Amino acid sequence: MSNEAKQLHCPYCNADLKFFPQSQNFTCEYCKSEFTEEEVKEFQQNLDDIPENDELTQDDINRQTQFEEENKLYSCPSCGAEIVSDANTAASFCYYCHNPVILKGRVEGKFAPAKVLPFSLDHDKAVDTFKTWAKSKLFIPKDLISNSQIEKMTGLYVPFWVANAATSTHVEATGTNYRHWTSGDYRYTERSTYKIERDISVQYTGVPGDGSQKIEDALMEAIEPFDYTQAKPFEMAYLSGFFADKYDVEKEKMFPRIKERMFNNNRDIVNATIHYQSVSGKRENNKIEKLSWQYMLLPVWFMTFNYKGKTWEYAINGQSGKIAGELPISTPKLLFASILSSVLVAAATFFIGGFFLG
Repeated sequence: MSNEAKQLHCPYCNADLKFFPQSQNFTCEYCKSEFTEEEVKEFQQNLDDIPENDELTQDDINRQTQFEEENKLYSCPSCGAEIVSDANTAASFCYYCHNPVILKGRVEGKFAPAKVLPFSLDHDKAVDTFKTWAKSKLFIPKDLISNSQIEKMTGLYVPFWVANAATSTHVEATGTNYRHWTSGDYRYTERSTYKIERDISVQYTGVPGDGSQKIEDALMEAIEPFDYTQAKPFEMAYLSGFFADKYDVEKEKMFPRIKERMFNNNRDIVNATIHYQSVSGKRENNKIEKLSWQYMLLPVWFMTFNYKGKTWEYAINGQSGKIAGELPISTPKLLFASILSSVLVAAATFFIGGFFLG
């Protein structure tokens, strides 16, 4: 029988925890958080949501086996992206850089998602939505909405780790208000200080974090929210006619970003209740309990546009139609508009000047 030393990690920042005999607790020297051994073990147990094969049900094993047998994995030699498609979908180009892709092999069963949120927008509707949005902006390059460019819009199931958690935030600070007045030749200032204490508890359901390194997190967050009530238990049929990306970011690495989103929201809730002219000495303690995960595929219409040596990325929520992405500016169009504006101003000035001189 062998003993295995296991290092405990901070639930908030993932740094190593050290045991302090004085408090009989574990303390993180990086973020100064303190935990009992039971709290840390409970947190790490919550992270372990994907069981090993000997813990899987027969349905789980069947689903993973089917996923492995019925999907093909394509690899882009240009940018390194790996594209998942079903056996009936021909993957001919990379949806990131539009270069040809090559068949690599089968996808491991562990990448089988628990749920999938089916597309609500078909390709034609996604194209119309994008064109309407792009045309509403000024000075875009005409090639952005050309047929040759639009045909590259791809229906992509993006891998997401979706977290549920109960959070709590405790805040202590000092608030200060000032009152100023003048009496005679003197100006007075009265300073009043107040002790601030706030405690809130927030339950989060369905906080997503995309599990693909190739896709910008901010781009995916910009097309939220997704309605998870429409999510279905994963079936191969939903992939037919679409591509899927397999995750390359484990949930443990995704957790700090999701955690920060939760705590930032808690912080906004607390700050909205503090009404002082200045706040100082703020101390904040955040905790997460009852953390659980689901690995899901969420629908996104994805398109890239190469313009002047830069790749511009666009995403459309395949359920709601919400669009995100930065539009490039056509320099010739902007220059023409500037010249035209100058000519019109000069003509108006000449006309008005001639009118008064006349």
